[in-house]
Amino acid sequence: MYTVSTRAGLIQALYGNTATIKSDGSFSGTLDNSKKIIYISGTISLNQNAAGTELTANNYVTYANAASSTCAGYGYTTFDKIWSDYLAAYKPPYAKVPPSTDKVEAARACASNQMKKNVVLTVPSNTSIIGNGSTAKIIHGNLKISGTSSSAPVDNVVIRNVAFEDAFDFFTAWDPTDSGGRWNSNYDNVSILYATHVWIDHCTFSDGARTDDQFPSVWAAPYDGDLYHVQHHDGLLDMTKSANLITVSYNHLHDHDKSMLMGGTDTASLTAENPGVLKTTFHHNYFQNLVQRKPRVRYGMVHLYNNYFTGSNSVTLYNWLVGITSGQGSKLYIENNVFNISGGATASDTIGASVSSGSTLTKCAALSGMSTARCSPYIFDSGNLLNGAAVNLGATAHGASSLVTVTATPWSSASNPAATPSATPASYYNYSVDATSNLATAVPAAAGVGKL
Repeated sequence: MYTVSTRAGLIQALYGNTATIKSDGSFSGTLDNSKKIIYISGTISLNQNAAGTELTANNYVTYANAASSTCAGYGYTTFDKIWSDYLAAYKPPYAKVPPSTDKVEAARACASNQMKKNVVLTVPSNTSIIGNGSTAKIIHGNLKISGTSSSAPVDNVVIRNVAFEDAFDFFTAWDPTDSGGRWNSNYDNVSILYATHVWIDHCTFSDGARTDDQFPSVWAAPYDGDLYHVQHHDGLLDMTKSANLITVSYNHLHDHDKSMLMGGTDTASLTAENPGVLKTTFHHNYFQNLVQRKPRVRYGMVHLYNNYFTGSNSVTLYNWLVGITSGQGSKLYIENNVFNISGGATASDTIGASVSSGSTLTKCAALSGMSTARCSPYIFDSGNLLNGAAVNLGATAHGASSLVTVTATPWSSASNPAATPSATPASYYNYSVDATSNLATAVPAAAGVGKL
């Protein structure tokens, strides 16, 4: 058992006191897979060097140059110069991904890779991280619950009663090929991949003080709107690769854009995203002032019940775009959730669909143990409310994509998973559903840090 209040203490707890922490804050060692509880006291920033000094973008440029003659050879000594040259080189209408052979992109990547060595902490098997009291917080970095592959996953991880804020990427990258042009950053607050049996409970996730409106677009019209703002945050809680058997309960997720991604690609693989993994239950979570991905689901058999969603589609900051998204091969069972969305919301604000057919589906179905049915999306919903009135999420998802099939049994059966889905969450576990009448008060009162 450990009680930690510093970044160094947390690293040593995860590595069983074997870690070597360099002066620049990067570290190495052997992760400790033995059973342990790590209690978090106060605020721990992951964006620090060994002396506990909070780092800047310029620090990472300096550290990268010191560690690599190749990086130093690009001739950049400050991030301000990298940034100004980067904007000049890749401003629209430049239409390609910035090539790694370009000096300025290579220099940005050097600093970005150096930052990753500091701010990403991997959580090994048999680890419980629990916040003390109501003030435990991990900021400015990424907690990654991850094994090395689908055949060597992390197992048995619990995260409870910790606030996660502002996983800020100094070195976000412009991609003109992404949805007409987007800034993409590296760090989720918490990432789950190559991991099984994970419980995330009574945590709080947000952008913290560095909200998206502080980083507007740097481009001229027509690339000057909110869609093109400089995005320094990725997800709040993302589940990708072969993450499986996850429960997300009584969490408060708020003030963020891309909240939760389940499955990082439409392309199925038996060693990463596929219909046999990403089984997840969400219950009694409070989704507040989030733009999208609540969650966005590919492939997983996902159960959402008794969650409370609130926001507005008529505000400037964190304007509601869509709630849940039915993606490639998703199997959704959605019951007794409440959506309170101001600004004239309709059913299409509660759920959307993004599904590919053709070769994506064919390639998935050709994998061992798969089939067209198992690789296709299904949905069931019951008892959900939008602004006090019943809303049909199944019909809405089907309306967004006719490839989404509405059925009372959208989950694959354990005995014959390649067959047409014939199961429900109750086929796998026992649970009880609360009435929706008081969720709008009961869930916020119980969700998040300090409410165990």
